Amino acid sequence: MGNMFADNNIANWIFNEGSENNIVLYSKVSIYRNLENIRFHHHMDKNEFDKVDSILQKNIEDLNLNLTKIKLAEIKPCDIKILKENLTLPKKRNLLNATLYTNSEQSTSILINSNEHLEIQTIARGLELNDCFKTAYEIENKLDEKIDFAFDKKFGYLTSSPKKIGTALNLTVAISVPAILWKTPDNIDYFINKFSKSGFDLSILSIGKKNIPILTITNKVMIGIKEKDILKNTFDIIHDILDKEKNIRKRIKKLYRIKVEDRICRSKAILSSARVLNYGELIKYSFWLRIGLHYGILKNIKIDDLYYMLFASKNNHLQIQNINNSKEKNINEIRANMVRDILNDK
Repeated sequence: MGNMFADNNIANWIFNEGSENNIVLYSKVSIYRNLENIRFHHHMDKNEFDKVDSILQKNIEDLNLNLTKIKLAEIKPCDIKILKENLTLPKKRNLLNATLYTNSEQSTSILINSNEHLEIQTIARGLELNDCFKTAYEIENKLDEKIDFAFDKKFGYLTSSPKKIGTALNLTVAISVPAILWKTPDNIDYFINKFSKSGFDLSILSIGKKNIPILTITNKVMIGIKEKDILKNTFDIIHDILDKEKNIRKRIKKLYRIKVEDRICRSKAILSSARVLNYGELIKYSFWLRIGLHYGILKNIKIDDLYYMLFASKNNHLQIQNINNSKEKNINEIRANMVRDILNDK
């Protein structure tokens, strides 16, 4: 399994530059499909799992996408956790009979025999929702030519979850909003309330009792709306939040220059010297380094370094990297050491 991953088991897509990737962390598209005349996963027997596997495996291989096949029940639990931390494998999935197909960058993945018979996922760094959408539907269209998917003229594509029926399309975008959270935190609640009325879920990451400046946007309505309208509405929301974050960054630089530069420099100093660092602290301080890059006042740090830190410092990645180092047992110590090594090497 290790051969298909980048160094330290990081997914390669995080190193491919995307538009607005100082603020937009990633874009993700998921399409859910089930085969006609085969029961949903929670009612399936072994023969049905085998039938779905046989039909989909042949057709996926015929796509010639150079995907690696992984029987998830046959790999180590730690490898499952790495796939989840890389965002290659979605959380809360039934994996007992599941098979994952993914490319070398883990930017395109196909999960079969999980919560749905088929789940197509594309992911990219930055605001690359159009490309993710296009790639996912190219795969879906080719499979649709040879496979009969469960479809109802009234309801659309049928899924095991009533929430996914219709387009069975889920778009997700994660945005870093340190300036909004610092100066106008009420805007977070405003966005959540405003866009929930339009059929979207917005959530701010919380670790413990503290809000962490990652805002995730995903559509919750999939029925009674066209795929292209979901895409357009998602872009409208993203640009609204993106413009707000940019405008606040511009305003605070003008009005509070010393305070802002002090936050950026303190953040770099803490990350460069901390002996213990939890993941929430890493996000908080590294996102201020993103603002420093936005202003052009940090010369020796690249956005690639900050992406690497964001993924490589997740708990299971750190444990895999330090499996042979018996001296470092506290995960927050290991994280701090890794971040210091990255920043002090600049």
